[in-house]
Amino acid sequence: VTHVTYLLMPFLFTVLGNDRYLPTTPGETYGLSPKYETPFFEITFVLTCVATAFSAINQTGYIVLFVTLICHELGHFYAITEALHKIHTILTKEERSRNNSEENEQKSVDKLLIFCVKHHQFLMNFHGKIREMYKVIFGAHFLSMTVVLVTTLQTMNVWDYRNTILTGMSGIMPLFLYCFGGEKLISAGLQMSSAAYSCGWEMMEAKQAKVVLLMLCLVQRPLYLTAADIFIMNRETFGDVAQ
Repeated sequence: VTHVTYLLMPFLFTVLGNDRYLPTTPGETYGLSPKYETPFFEITFVLTCVATAFSAINQTGYIVLFVTLICHELGHFYAITEALHKIHTILTKEERSRNNSEENEQKSVDKLLIFCVKHHQFLMNFHGKIREMYKVIFGAHFLSMTVVLVTTLQTMNVWDYRNTILTGMSGIMPLFLYCFGGEKLISAGLQMSSAAYSCGWEMMEAKQAKVVLLMLCLVQRPLYLTAADIFIMNRETFGDVAQ
């Protein structure tokens, strides 16, 4: 909703403003064809409306889908981490229930390990599809947003501060969401790795310990998202672009 609002604000300024406001155009950015002097204002107005609506629908659709997929993937990370914490609770003597026998404890650990392995297998396949689907989208958005931010901030002055703020926010917000989602993904993977290492695998049977060690080997390669397989989408990338 916020992203749509930012994208629709230029249209509202055009319709309701006292002057003929239009968003920044490449020609205006480089000092060509000021928007107030063009004889084709009506054509420019229509094109601006169409471009704003298309951008709102297109970018918002990508963002909503990205947030939904990331939340689903994070849910699997958190479920695996919680299961590993439960295994640690079962294996720790201080937290062990007096009513449970050793055999029941081993069965509970086996069930939780099977749960972790199945969810981790699904998680790796699911992440691979998301990364493959979004790497081109991230690359295109990353390039376009960087160009928008650079050209907007370089042309900032006291007379078009509204234009600068709106264009800057419409470029910063999607990039921030993509990098924030990628950072959450990396953090969740590190939490799962720590939970796997401290789940008490040294107190397990050899067969169970091998399963945990296999998971530890796999999580040494953290799952992350990239823009065109070049830039990793995380907070460092966002900070570098903003700087």
